[in-house]
Amino acid sequence: MKITKQARREGRELFNACRVNGVLDENRVRDVVTRVLTRKPRGYLAIAEHLKRLVKLDLDRRTARVENAV
Repeated sequence: MKITKQARREGRELFNACRVNGVLDENRVRDVVTRVLTRKPRGYLAIAEHLKRLVKLDLDRRTARVENAV
């Protein structure tokens, strides 16, 4: 699905609204997604998809994988 610039912008704004002191707040993310899905603004699926992508990228960036040769 192609995401419009407007959907990207709104998804990024919602993502930034979910951050507290630079860290994602799980409850805020859940609340924002619930609000978007109940209100169904224009392009809401694209907005939710972009928000999901940003959350996943943030989680991946904060996750470390440690491997040991032994």
